[in-house]
Amino acid sequence: MNPATAGGLLGTGGYLFAAVFWGWNIPLTSALLRHLDPFAIAPIRYLIAAIVLGAWTVAAGGWRALGTPVPIARVLALGLCVACFLLLFNFGLRFSHPITVAAVIAGSPVYVAVIARIMVGARLERGFAGACALTLIGAGIAIYGRAAASGQGLDLRGGEIFTLLSIGCWTVYSILAQRWFPATVSQLRRTWLTTIGAIPVLVVFWVIARAVDMVPAPNLALSTAIWRDLAITGAFCTGIATVAWNTGVARLGIAAGSMWQNMVPVFAVLISLAFYDVVPLPAQVIGGAVVLSGVLYLQWRRFRG
Repeated sequence: MNPATAGGLLGTGGYLFAAVFWGWNIPLTSALLRHLDPFAIAPIRYLIAAIVLGAWTVAAGGWRALGTPVPIARVLALGLCVACFLLLFNFGLRFSHPITVAAVIAGSPVYVAVIARIMVGARLERGFAGACALTLIGAGIAIYGRAAASGQGLDLRGGEIFTLLSIGCWTVYSILAQRWFPATVSQLRRTWLTTIGAIPVLVVFWVIARAVDMVPAPNLALSTAIWRDLAITGAFCTGIATVAWNTGVARLGIAAGSMWQNMVPVFAVLISLAFYDVVPLPAQVIGGAVVLSGVLYLQWRRFRG
């Protein structure tokens, strides 16, 4: 197997792993939100992720690997991008209709392509337009089916801009995490450093939200099941999944990642069906299959080339 093919398979595996665990994060977070507010969940998740990634980093490269090879200002800037992504996404959910949020997220391939073009002059690879069309159609089928089943349609409430900005923050982080570090720095180490950089910002966000009574006092009486879910979402859905995502970005580029982002709701439905007894709508199954066909089409064009 030549290095290019091996790198492509590694990148595809990274995106697949990230999409699966981010999909799992959706029902996990829904369960956690019954006991904790989103501003409290975020720093806890990232603290758990930092512990796991820190231990992994030491095991892979020794204690010196915990240090930063780039100016601390860059680490904090990347952490700020991650923290703003979480904050803006929470505001988007708070001030928008869920179906509208889903529709905004479905346009991720378009937003990512525009941002990548502006930031690094990235050109669209062959097959991107067709793959983007398939993912948008598939997402549209799933969103329309869910809206029809619930008797609700798109309902603009003004918070959609927060969702759009959150996607922008994550895209900027994904691009800069590859450009700001020397090529010899592993994706694990990059993710560890930016996770550490995000924690103080997330804590400040929680303090501000608490000060203005946006969130209640933290619930300290958590059951073993809740701590288990926090451990899973922190270690796997936040920490290891982000390492996998950054690996995909490094190997295949951010445009391919935007396609895989539309697979996250598909995996969320499948995991909810398997573990949470949630039966998907026919439109969600059909839409998910169309989205997957778009992702596979882009990968096929890449590997054929």
